[in-house]
Amino acid sequence: MTTYLDRDAIGRDVLRARMIPLLPAGLVKHIDRVVATAESLARRHGLDVETTVLMAQAHDVLRATPAAELLAEAERRRLPVNEAERSAPILLHGPLGAIALSERGWVRDPIVLHAVRFHTAGHPDLTPEGWAMVIADKIEPSKRRRWPALEAVVEIAEYSLEIAALTYLDLLHAQGRRRGWVVDPAAETTRQALRERLGASARSAAT
Repeated sequence: MTTYLDRDAIGRDVLRARMIPLLPAGLVKHIDRVVATAESLARRHGLDVETTVLMAQAHDVLRATPAAELLAEAERRRLPVNEAERSAPILLHGPLGAIALSERGWVRDPIVLHAVRFHTAGHPDLTPEGWAMVIADKIEPSKRRRWPALEAVVEIAEYSLEIAALTYLDLLHAQGRRRGWVVDPAAETTRQALRERLGASARSAAT
């Protein structure tokens, strides 16, 4: 097991206590479910549990911020904003959340911040702990009840987090095409990178 976390940093419980007053109750419950799911995946795959759990606790720190505020903050900071993010500014809560966590001094570990930044679309360079958090965010029980197709991701996550991530991104891609969503280039980049990296393993999982 590789340990990534800076042990002088605040832990998940302290971060949770700081976040609770700033977030609606429903979002706090979602984060708690993601933390529990991420911890289970980390233990299943022999990962650094403390790092994974901190990623999960941190990931939605700005999820409740209104879309107009997210877009205005991104523009104020001169962050690149693509067409998908402009159409759905909620996609910016990861990048801006990572900045907020760092500036507030709540999280300083670059690996944790990288996972928070890219947790919506994933990223080809995520650590296994990062993938565990990303998958947990997608398959926590409430989301699975709303979208039963996610059960396939749950099953695959038992043996491969990256194949599970690709399965999720394939499902999201198909749903987006059906509904006419603007394609998120970050998600497509991650999907194609995983497809190339996983090759035959990904194809066999899909059959």
